[in-house]
Amino acid sequence: MEDAVPFIKYLLWTVLAAYKDFEDRFALVETKLPALETVRRAALNKIGRFTKQDIRELCPSLSISSIEGGLQKLVSSGKLKREGSEKNICYYRLK
Repeated sequence: MEDAVPFIKYLLWTVLAAYKDFEDRFALVETKLPALETVRRAALNKIGRFTKQDIRELCPSLSISSIEGGLQKLVSSGKLKREGSEKNICYYRLK
């Protein structure tokens, strides 16, 4: 009979990762913050490159124009770097 421990550890790790993701998302919508601060906190939760759509998934209460404005301000202030053009735009943290 095969050892079930690795499979159980995998399942528990998956549940923990899903709970952590839920906790991060809930923290963003739990308190009513200005759009720029909400976008900034969502960007801090991302590792590596991310898109406007990634931020939109983390901030469902914000309009796309609020997200775009927040991302533009974060790029202008030097907190984010923007790469690509049109539909291939991605961002990553600088600080």
